[in-house]
Amino acid sequence: MKNIISATLIVASTYCATGFAQSHAIDVDKMLEQTFELIQNNENQAALSNLNWLAKHGTAHDPRFHNTFLDVVQHLWLNFAYSYTPAWKSYDKVYRSAKQALIAAPQNCSAFDIALSFGNLPHNATDHITHLENTEQQFPATWQRCWTAQASSKAIGFISEPLITAYVGDLSDHFKIHIVDQLNAVYRDCDDLPTETLVWECRDAYKLQLTSASAMYREAAMILHDDVSEAGQIGGHTISLMLQWQAHDNR
Repeated sequence: MKNIISATLIVASTYCATGFAQSHAIDVDKMLEQTFELIQNNENQAALSNLNWLAKHGTAHDPRFHNTFLDVVQHLWLNFAYSYTPAWKSYDKVYRSAKQALIAAPQNCSAFDIALSFGNLPHNATDHITHLENTEQQFPATWQRCWTAQASSKAIGFISEPLITAYVGDLSDHFKIHIVDQLNAVYRDCDDLPTETLVWECRDAYKLQLTSASAMYREAAMILHDDVSEAGQIGGHTISLMLQWQAHDNR
């Protein structure tokens, strides 16, 4: 995907979803770039029109856009809604539509991803985890085909015993593989950033991500299993990696 925060945007702000829809070759990345510009210029109706179009048609026009929609578009839309009230209704509608599609077809992994991503409002998140739990208890392994790392994170964050048991397993092992090893694999990439300030900001961001995840996993271990040893192992993995990073930073 192209850099969505381009320094130079050649698209006029009036070139909104209607204009894109009339084109046979729609560039969803360009529409997303333009949406950022529209929001910055307080052209809120046009920005919301773009977001609604991307929700309905973006991935159909470019399957690679799916992950961008789950991450970049979701965050953009949520932040936009805090400053433009009508965006709340449409943001919530994306979640509701995805959840209904998932109820109709539990193997619809696109709907699974979207419902999980857009179910970030507190009431939606609780509602969605409850739906996943109830379905799993009635029909075991329902979500096996569509389960993702994000789903595991949500299950752990909500301390969902049915979902953790079915799809996460041992919390210490999961933390080591999916948090410690993955963060360690990218931490040293911070060294390649162009300024020392950016390097340290990048390192601090990874350290915060590690400690936040560690606290979440340890809380789940204690509440679900009342297991001091499991929580201790998670803490041990955390300290070990922090010491490795400290040695790297001080080299």
